[in-house]
Amino acid sequence: MDSIIHGANWYIGEINQKKRLEACAVPNLQMARERLNFGWFGFELPTDIEPPTFEFSLYGTHPDVMSRFGREAGDWTTFTYYERLRDIEAGRNLGRVVIIKALLTSISQPRVIGKRADATRYGGGGVWFYHDIYNGQTVHKFSVPNQTLVIDGVDYSAESNRLLAV
Repeated sequence: MDSIIHGANWYIGEINQKKRLEACAVPNLQMARERLNFGWFGFELPTDIEPPTFEFSLYGTHPDVMSRFGREAGDWTTFTYYERLRDIEAGRNLGRVVIIKALLTSISQPRVIGKRADATRYGGGGVWFYHDIYNGQTVHKFSVPNQTLVIDGVDYSAESNRLLAV
């Protein structure tokens, strides 16, 4: 499917960042790997999911966002990314929503040249909850407190959670 992004938005808590946003990137997903050697060749076995991190940048300095830095685990911030897509083959609109509960872990202050400033760059980590929904279907869902792992709509953690509950 070929899709064109017709609009995207970034919310921090309940605050719409549309007029402030320079750029944002939802977390990259990466598997940790363990290297195994078999005679003349090696093999990397995927083991678990690396802790995700993400970045975004906003024009200007905003105390309502900067004040979220330094919070401790348990005082999570909800970051929400929304993307409106157009499927040009089928001629229909699609949507993608990524919901992240995490901590703001870094702030890079803007560089000022003359009377103009660059964007303030922020980093997020300590992702406690991640849910990627594409056109109403769950693509990925990771939840630390519920020990949930859903990939392509399949709950991989259901059986182990059932056994733990017994």
